[in-house]
Amino acid sequence: MYAHRCAAYTLTELLIVVAILAIAAVVAIPTAQPVAEFRADTAAGEVANALRFARENAQYSGAQRLFDCDAAANTIAVFALETDKATTRVSRDPVEHPFNHAPYLLNLNAAPAGNTMALVRCTFTFDDNSTAAAVAFDADGKLLRGVGSDPARKSPLRTGQVVLGAGDVERTITVDAIGRITVS
Repeated sequence: MYAHRCAAYTLTELLIVVAILAIAAVVAIPTAQPVAEFRADTAAGEVANALRFARENAQYSGAQRLFDCDAAANTIAVFALETDKATTRVSRDPVEHPFNHAPYLLNLNAAPAGNTMALVRCTFTFDDNSTAAAVAFDADGKLLRGVGSDPARKSPLRTGQVVLGAGDVERTITVDAIGRITVS
């Protein structure tokens, strides 16, 4: 009689398939991490850098700089301030970004922050209990209201928060009265 052979895989073939699957898993797992987490971290870092830039530019130039949030446009910008006797207002001349010499404007709808980040909340609270979506740095790097008339414009910052979000992911950039910037 004829010997009947069953179709089967050898141990070597099975080990090769397992090895290929293991290599594919190692390559795929990092890309399977939530993209929203990465974008939130990147956007929060960019916002923190904009705050630091506004402070350093104010100290370097000896003139006040305004860190301004625009939730409707989903942007953050750094502006120069003009003082006329007892009133301070935003200058028509925006502060230039140090790398591309364009106006310093961080668009949270575009790279490097990503296109899914939203400016959820931007609130700065001052010692006179006023709140605003902007904060100024004076020539010494101190945080104050900055815009308006005396004495309100000279009111120091008590605390400030910029909250970014994308779906279930949120990042909070906090600024305290001494200018410490933290991201959580």
